[in-house]
Amino acid sequence: MNKKMTSQKKEKDKIILKKEIKNNKEGGVEKKEKKNRQTFQSVKGIYEVLPEEWTWREKFEAMVKGVAHFYDFKRIETGIIENADLFIRSVGEGTDIVKKEMFFLKSGGNHGDKWVLRPEGTASVARAYLQYGFSALPQPVKLFYLGPMFRHENPQAGRYRQLTTAGFEILGGENDAVYDAEVLQIAFRIMREAGLKDAIAEINSIGCRVCRPNLKKKLINYYSSKTKKICRDCQERLKQNPFRLLDCKNEMCQEIKKDAPVFLDGLCSACKHHFKNFLEYLDELKIPYEVNNNLVRGLDYYSRTVFEIFVPSSEQAKLAVAGGGRYDYLIETIGGRPTAGVGFGIGIERLVNIIREKALKPPVKPKNRIFFIHVGDVAKKKSLTVIEELRENGIAVRESLGKDSLQKQMKLADIEGVEWVLMFGQKEVYEESVIIKNMKTGIQETILLRKVTDELKRRMK
Repeated sequence: MNKKMTSQKKEKDKIILKKEIKNNKEGGVEKKEKKNRQTFQSVKGIYEVLPEEWTWREKFEAMVKGVAHFYDFKRIETGIIENADLFIRSVGEGTDIVKKEMFFLKSGGNHGDKWVLRPEGTASVARAYLQYGFSALPQPVKLFYLGPMFRHENPQAGRYRQLTTAGFEILGGENDAVYDAEVLQIAFRIMREAGLKDAIAEINSIGCRVCRPNLKKKLINYYSSKTKKICRDCQERLKQNPFRLLDCKNEMCQEIKKDAPVFLDGLCSACKHHFKNFLEYLDELKIPYEVNNNLVRGLDYYSRTVFEIFVPSSEQAKLAVAGGGRYDYLIETIGGRPTAGVGFGIGIERLVNIIREKALKPPVKPKNRIFFIHVGDVAKKKSLTVIEELRENGIAVRESLGKDSLQKQMKLADIEGVEWVLMFGQKEVYEESVIIKNMKTGIQETILLRKVTDELKRRMK
């Protein structure tokens, strides 16, 4: 009896064991199938525009294009893939962009090729200006672009590895502070049309080749006794590019830079004059700004004017949405002749998110065209306000404020083929008037400034 029960138990155990083996096998297959059916996610830090966002984004991009047309900027679209050396030479070998943030591509052909996804737009536009002979065109050349940039950054709120930038660049001509003021005015025009009326600019001057060596020496002297109190990155920056010390976001470095040497105190006379003119233009335009003595920007090609634009957001007290400055040595650095340049870029994703957050709807302005001519320094300074008032009232104005010659400005107006020219000189400034000339008939008459908008609208109907 016991033997029989034992035999039955063994058979029963065998059946149970076979079932367990079968179940384990089936479970393993199921797990394997699940592994093969894994779902994919977007690459970390890559911003994807979903359908519900496109309505906002398209309105904003249309508004940017409208502003570009108003200020007579022509669109350019450079390649997304560029030679890595372009950014190593222009942006700077010691910058975070070059050292940490560029996406390098493997070439299937020549293994000596060093290709990258473009991390920013200004160097690419400067390369195109040089490559396609834009210096032969009437100067300055005004260009804008709207496209993706790529940086291997640490993704966080408002900071992405693929980002869309709207950029405005003025290249060639004179390195006149009026162009610095114009690009900042364009940036604020975009802010206003987007409904962000509480934007403010932080500005600074970081000098030129004449005064920068002395500024660099002062920074080195200040930081040399504080090497143990700054982060490792800044210890390297002190050796390679001391100006980048002021761009560090590390909290321990933020405290130390508060007492760093003030750049404005060490500027040469030419840079002081340029910055003074820049401030006067901003005051004339009533652009809200603060002078930030520690502002340097993170790119080596900047000289003299640098600026950033901030707006309040729900995430933090102020959020940087745009930045730029002057880069008179950039084209020379990449193989061209000394060429003046100034511009700025706006991060589309960050700005559109703020617009959506505030439920703002940017309008698109109507487009008309005239040419504005100034004569003399007094009229030149006042011209900014007059031109902006016309644009605020829906009248697009072509101008060439960097040229002081009446003959050169008239020649440009003739090339543009405009119908109406506004002439504004010292006499008109004091009389608060402007001369309107019909380019087809040659007839001209003087109109009071307070009536010029209505008069132009009437004539252009």
